[in-house]
Amino acid sequence: MKRIVLIFLCFWCLPSVGHAAIVNTKELYTYEALTKDIENLAALHPDLITFKSLTSTGLGRKIWALKLGNGETTILLHGAHHAREWLTSALLMKMIETYADAYESNQAIEQFSPRILETVSIWVVPMVNPDGVTLQQFGLYAFPAYIHSNLIQMNKGSKDFNRWKANLQGIDLNRQYPANWEGLKGVSLNPSYQFYKGTEPLEAKEVKALVDFTYEIDPELVASYHSSGNMLFWGFHRWGLTHTTEVLEDYYNIAEKVADITKYELEEPKIYQQGGGYTDWFVLHFKRPALTVEIGSFVEDTNLPLSSFPTIWERNKEIGLFLAKKAYERKNP
Repeated sequence: MKRIVLIFLCFWCLPSVGHAAIVNTKELYTYEALTKDIENLAALHPDLITFKSLTSTGLGRKIWALKLGNGETTILLHGAHHAREWLTSALLMKMIETYADAYESNQAIEQFSPRILETVSIWVVPMVNPDGVTLQQFGLYAFPAYIHSNLIQMNKGSKDFNRWKANLQGIDLNRQYPANWEGLKGVSLNPSYQFYKGTEPLEAKEVKALVDFTYEIDPELVASYHSSGNMLFWGFHRWGLTHTTEVLEDYYNIAEKVADITKYELEEPKIYQQGGGYTDWFVLHFKRPALTVEIGSFVEDTNLPLSSFPTIWERNKEIGLFLAKKAYERKNP
């Protein structure tokens, strides 16, 4: 009798979709793991998931973009602008896998139906900065010896790269966008592990590729995922004068609902939020809603621990479908 009960219980432990999980959120989430997961998910869901490379870094790593769904309306989610924020890549890939499985099995994610993927496509760029991620995770010896001395110099003489945020050229990718770029303060004057804005906007190959891609897919809503602070930002103080009160209320209502779902603290656009970031640029030039999500507790000069992922997942698992639903409603009032 005991044996029968154990077999029964184990049956309920099996994934309802009939396959083992592909995205492993319990281990270091590397560029190599990301690439393999993209290929496996696309093979498993060929009618639902497609992918392409936006560009390659100087050392050959791809900036991958995945499309989940078949709708004409689009949203865009992206992560790991900053090297030490690679847990955002795992989160976004977990979203892709979970939503695809839910669509195939026709199971809602909390209150949101995955059938929205028939009318809205969710585009995801999970790792904007693969070279930086690799350096932060594995250090110097993941790279050719001829660039070691330059990397150490940009890291202020240290061979410990846990704090690294920039790309391999020492440019902080989220200070590269043309939204008050000229007026940015508190930035490094030279290539560095953090805060160097470059010599001009869109100088970094990774950023230029993401900007071009944004124009290509013309998303109705975007969300930029970052790591540290348990905060939700929605906008850019300099665009207030270009929007009507009605439009601003619409933006705020979307952000307020995301804050309600995730329990992140919602921050109003403030004057000290200078600009230079992706969402600053998007709301300024597209005049559509954009969110910056800081997914975990504040950690100083390193990545979030893997142990924080289950809580982060519970907070964020609905957000992609919610934003897809809002995008459809905005396009079809």
